[in-house]
Parts: sequence; C-alpha cells; structure tokens
Amino acid sequence: MAKFISIKTDGGDVLLNGDGCATVSISSGTVIHYHFLAGTTGDVAAITYTGGAALGVLLRDAINYALTANPGGIVAKVKVPSGLAVSGIVVS
Repeated sequence: MAKFISIKTDGGDVLLNGDGCATVSISSGTVIHYHFLAGTTGDVAAITYTGGAALGVLLRDAINYALTANPGGIVAKVKVPSGLAVSGIVVS
C-alpha cells in the first residue's frame, strides 16, 4: 500500500495517509468519504467533487486503485476521471 496518495484539487495537490485508510465510501453525489483507521487524527476526509454521481464511482475506484497500485511506494497519484474536478478535501 502506498504510504500517501496525492489527489489533485482546485487548490493544489492534497496528500492523504494511505497506510491509515480503513475504507473509501461514497457519501453523496458530490462527496466521497476517506475513512481513517481508529486512533488516527481526523476520522474522515470529505472529498468534495463536481461532475455527478457516476463520476464519483470512478473517483472512488481511482482512489482504491492508488491505495493498492504502489506497494512499498511513498506517494501514489489518484488519476482524477475526465470531466470531474475535486473542489476540496476537509479532514475532520
């Protein structure tokens, strides 16, 4: 698993801890939740995107791919689907 994944946002690239990810889920047609393992600072990163729910499924799949595609690597980039823009990521 990648130590970090990098997601390109409107405000620049955001790194999330890959080792600390428990699961990735679709919260709504504009938000994906990146759930951290218990005991990690911030339980959830809310990834807000534009482009519709169908592209959200592709973004979730791209995040899951980035988490598993770079075993032992330091940073894996999430390939944001064409037509989708990540407007922000908030960890809370």
